[in-house]
Amino acid sequence: MREFSQLSYHERQSIYTGLCQQQSKREIARNIGRSVSTITREITRNSDQYGYLYPGQAHKMAQNRKHINGPKIDRDPHLESYITEKLKERWSPDTIACQWSVDHKDQSLCKETIYQWLYSDNKSKKIGLRKLLVRSHKKRGLRIKRSKSTIKNRVSINKRPNNINKREEIGHFECDLMFNSGSQSKNICTFIERTTRKAFLIHNDNKSTKTVINSLIDCINQEKLFVKSITFDNGTEFADHTRLNKLNIDTYFCNPGQPWQKGSIENLNGILRRYLPFSLPAADITKDYVSKINERINLMPRKILSRKTPADAFNEAFMVKGSKKESRKKLALPATEAILYNQKTLSVAFHS
Repeated sequence: MREFSQLSYHERQSIYTGLCQQQSKREIARNIGRSVSTITREITRNSDQYGYLYPGQAHKMAQNRKHINGPKIDRDPHLESYITEKLKERWSPDTIACQWSVDHKDQSLCKETIYQWLYSDNKSKKIGLRKLLVRSHKKRGLRIKRSKSTIKNRVSINKRPNNINKREEIGHFECDLMFNSGSQSKNICTFIERTTRKAFLIHNDNKSTKTVINSLIDCINQEKLFVKSITFDNGTEFADHTRLNKLNIDTYFCNPGQPWQKGSIENLNGILRRYLPFSLPAADITKDYVSKINERINLMPRKILSRKTPADAFNEAFMVKGSKKESRKKLALPATEAILYNQKTLSVAFHS
């Protein structure tokens, strides 16, 4: 099937000439290789009381109509300025859209409008703004095909019970690794409870499966966590997962190349990138720094939890008795680390 394209100036010139020669619409359509309906719409749209306009006028009118329906943001300089400013402040498109809609009740905005505008062309300005997104891509919708996993005794996420998928009970976790600039060995193991979104961050010096699984087991023991299952991606760092099975913990793995199937951990990693941007050297990240961030994100109210914090939701769900609930006060990082952080990145800095 032929791909549709807009009429060109030369085609409009042929239409004008054909009408002057009293040719029928069908003849004109056949001469320029277009459908009769296309010719009919063109004549209807670009005619005045005297008939079809000169080719130059008709072409200009068509181009003007095209720009009227351009991106909403391009047609509103104030909105474009607002979005640009908030992106530079590291706001997500979802947050920007929500706040704009609250402040301008007569002019709603959705996050998809912002994403479509950012990826509508490859001008240097928009490329720069795309880089401010938590997860920036050159293009949207592209996925790299991965080879099948070679992890032994892996159980596919497709076999994970429906009660886990629907988050109907607590005790089911997701796990992943985060890396930073300068090292693909040092990492932060991110561990999150699917129902309450309580997160646990573990600083590892390397990504060997022995180190990763050892640190995960230590975390479970130290925090006295009740863990029924853990869902991983297909990284070889989780190859030693059978050791968890011996502790009566079920393990599941995403389909190859589909890490979004463990959505809670992917969202957590996106939030962490506000405080641990990839550009921050791995060598500058300490265990104490990670601990401070861990505490802060667990005290951050979440919309999906009806504005409760993950810490409060976790305590309520696991019926923790006699323990003091964590404070919601803002936490200050050690001064030297905060200064270093600000020197390394233009992202959000901590404040006391």
